[in-house]
Amino acid sequence: MADSLREHILNNNKRYTAGERAFVVDTLHEHIYWRCYITSEALPIANRVIGKWHVIEAWKKIDAELELIRNDIEVLVVEGERAALIYDRTLRQRKTGRVIRIKVGAFKRFQDGKLIE
Repeated sequence: MADSLREHILNNNKRYTAGERAFVVDTLHEHIYWRCYITSEALPIANRVIGKWHVIEAWKKIDAELELIRNDIEVLVVEGERAALIYDRTLRQRKTGRVIRIKVGAFKRFQDGKLIE
C-alpha cells in the first residue's frame, strides 16, 4: 500500500501544481476533515473545513486569491494509510503581486484510497 500511496501522492501533487483541479474531486473522501494552521494572510480560509464540497470551495477561494508558482515536495514519508509531507511552496498574491515562500507540513490520512484527513 505504501508504494502505491506514495505514487498517488506524487502524481496528485504534479497534477495540482500544473493547474489541474478537476481531478481533485475524485481524490477526496465525502467526510474529509481538513485542517491548516497558518495565518489568514497566507491562506484566506477557515483553519478547519469539514466535508468534501466545503473543502473544494475553500480551495477555489485559495486559487482565486493566490497563484501557485511552485509546490515541491521535500520530504514524503508513507506508512500504511498515513503520509507526512513537507512542501516548499511559492505563491503570488493576485491582488498585490507579493510573492510568498513558505514551508508547509502536511499530515494526511487516507481511507479507501481517498483523502479523509
